[in-house]
This record gives sequence, C-alpha cells and structure tokens, in this order.
Amino acid sequence: MPRTAVDITDVSTGTGTMRASGSLLAAGLVCCAAVACGGVHSEPEDQPRNAVLVSDSAGVTNVDLGAVEQLALPGLTPTLVFSTRDLGIELYWVGDAVLLGNGGLALANTGSSEVLIFSGDGSTTARIGGQGEGPGEFSSVTTLLGTDEGFLAYDARLARLSEFSASGEFLTSSPLSPQSAIVSLKPLARDRGGNMLAILGEQRFFLPEGMKRDTTPILSFTDSGTEPDTLGMLPAQEWAYGGMPGGGMTRTEPAFGRNIAAGGFRDRALIGDNDVLSLSVYAADGRLTRLIRGSGGGWTVTDEEIEAWRAARLARRGPDVPDYYVEFVRNAPWRETHPAFHSAVLGPDEMVWVGLATRAGGETRRWLVLGPDGHPRGRLDLPADASVLAVDADRFVLLRTNALDEEEVRLYRYR
Repeated sequence: MPRTAVDITDVSTGTGTMRASGSLLAAGLVCCAAVACGGVHSEPEDQPRNAVLVSDSAGVTNVDLGAVEQLALPGLTPTLVFSTRDLGIELYWVGDAVLLGNGGLALANTGSSEVLIFSGDGSTTARIGGQGEGPGEFSSVTTLLGTDEGFLAYDARLARLSEFSASGEFLTSSPLSPQSAIVSLKPLARDRGGNMLAILGEQRFFLPEGMKRDTTPILSFTDSGTEPDTLGMLPAQEWAYGGMPGGGMTRTEPAFGRNIAAGGFRDRALIGDNDVLSLSVYAADGRLTRLIRGSGGGWTVTDEEIEAWRAARLARRGPDVPDYYVEFVRNAPWRETHPAFHSAVLGPDEMVWVGLATRAGGETRRWLVLGPDGHPRGRLDLPADASVLAVDADRFVLLRTNALDEEEVRLYRYR
C-alpha cells in the first residue's frame, strides 16, 4: 500500500469540548508573535547581519539568526550508515522515526501497522506491533517519541500511547481521553511526570471556493484519562478549496502555501509558523524555554514557478485526470511569495535543524544545524524533495519518495 496523495476529502469530522486555560505556554505564544514582528529585541547597529545573537531572558534562550541566507557557515559532512532499500525492506507510508539512546532507530511503518527496529548499523531488525487492538498491537501508529527506556508509539485510531524498550519489548500502554480518537492528534512531548503537549493534525474546514488556513489547538494533557486543556490556537495547514460535479468539494495544498512546523524530542516540543521564521521550544508542562527568530524566504513567486506547480499537481493524479480537477488546479489560488522557511526538527538538548526555503525546481535544500547553545554548528545541503524525520548530536534520518511512491529511509552520521 504505497503512499498516495489524497485531494478529495469527505465532510465528516469529529469535534469535542476542550477546556481553555491560561498558562506560561499561552503567554509564550504572545511573546513569540512579538518576536516574529521584531518587537522584543533589536539588533545593535554595529552587528554584522550574518552574525547570530544568543541571549538569555528569565530562563528563556533567545536566538536571533538575522538573515539566514547570509549566514556563512561551515559545511557538515554526512556519511551514510544504512538504507532501507539496500537492506531490502519495503516501506508502506512512513509515519515517523525516532533515534534511540542505544544507537538504534525506530521507524513507524504506518501502512503496515508496525514499528521497525534497526540496530545502529542496520545489521539487525525487529518488527513489532501488527494489526490489532491487543497489547503492543496497532491500528494506525502515527507518532513516535523517545524516552529514557526506549520510545512511545501513538496509535491515532485507538487513541493510545504504548511504551516499548529500545529493543522493542512491550512495556505498558495508556489510553488518552475518548475524544482523542475522533480527531487527528499528534503528541509532541511527554515528561516523566505524565505531562504531555499535543496538537491536532487537521480540523477540516469546508468552504466555498477559495483559500483558507486551518487552525490547530495546542493541547496539554496532565492525566491521560481526562480531557486536555487548550493552551492556545495556531494557524496550521493552508488549503485551496473548489467545487466538483455532484455538489462535492475538492481541496489541495495551494502553491507555496503556509503551514505549521511542529515536532518534539522527548520532553520538549518545537512549534513554529513558516509564514515567518519564528520557532518556539516548550517543555512538556508548557514552559517556554527557547525562541528562535530570523528572516528568510519571502521571494516573489514567478509565473514559471506557478506553471511548474500546476504541472506537478496534475501529474500526481496520473494520466486520467478528471476535467473538473484540471479546471480546479488551473484556477486554484496561490501565495504570491515563498514561505520564510520550509520545516524544522528538534533534537536533544534543544538543538534545532531549520530547513530553509528554496526556489521551485531547486535540487537541494540548505539545513541550518543549531547547537544546544543556540549557535550554528554548520549547514547541510540535502535533496530538496527529502524530509528530515529525526536528528541527534551526530545522526539524522532522511525520508525520500520516488515517482512510483516507493519510500526509502536512510540513516546518516554527520560531523
């Protein structure tokens, strides 16, 4: 069951009542918005634009990257450790990955309802889970989070967190509140006290033709058996909507649309909005611990880039594209500027990888590697169509999908 693009969505969705609460995280969202607008820190007039400024304010690390395209950074060297393709492992819709403390790798093979466990060199593997609702089984495993003992696996359909050792031994499971099963929940961070931050993957707005950004609440679980608190609302995925024959609705990601960047590493969560280069790191209990800001992207989209996007979108539907969909793509709205950045990934000790914006058709994407102290360690130029799934101090996991929707995961070391 290879991954395929889904552009037609149904109208059904689940909703539930979530308590709203004030918190340090909610205050941090306001602070983050102010930083993104340049309203908190000012750069000294004699400071070169390609210098990174790091400061501390009330326990929050503030990182000012300036103009990221002007940063002169040393190139880091990646070395391939292993590839799932070289190992002969067939993947079906990779959902997530986590680098384990014992040097191994856990990979959510979501389409097969399993988690694959690799040793540090890829020489041995284990498959855990399988379709089912019993202990250690999955219906749809979508998110992995590292722990001191191994990792947590979140099952979106069963609304359940299962804990495994680094070798894949099932340890325990805990159901989340019942309403979590009817929404697309994404856990971001959980600490030893049971505090957990999460967001919703999509809310599904259905509108007349046009473009709209989805929203997502930031949810705080203090007890897995109770309803979460809503700590704030953020703009999420941007969609373009259009009608179809019979009164249905179609949607697709608009060209150069905006989205939320959200991920985690153990008890820390990374949240940002690629409309501006502003990222925030939170502890699982909602405390703001780091702010990262800068400027990037924002270039005007050219006519050639729009035409290339339309051609690629139609090619994804195959040779027999319905006329209504051709018309929809040809008239779909688009953003007139590129996003400020592409994506971001959190690593240990609050190190952050930032994938910069790149021109349409570019073969590589530049990634900034920010160390735990906030200063850049260097840069990596990786394939533009690849996704970085997980990082740590000297390793990263890369996902690539070819024209046949065949997936390959690669583990690299870098220095």
